[in-house]
Amino acid sequence: MKLGLLTAPFAETPLGEVAGWASSVGFEALEIACWPKTSGATRRYAGTSHIDAAGTSASQAKEIAASLA
Repeated sequence: MKLGLLTAPFAETPLGEVAGWASSVGFEALEIACWPKTSGATRRYAGTSHIDAAGTSASQAKEIAASLA
């Protein structure tokens, strides 16, 4: 079993910083907040989204994956 955390509580912290900190303190997995970014009454999970699931291109997804490897 691997111990991980959800990135949503770190809304103001860039994903790379969350990942770096998590790794440095021993976490082995991340559940990344990634859903379409919205605001107002339709927002989900307090509006936190480290990856905009509806607005991320294939090339951006590759960049994100490479930066977290």
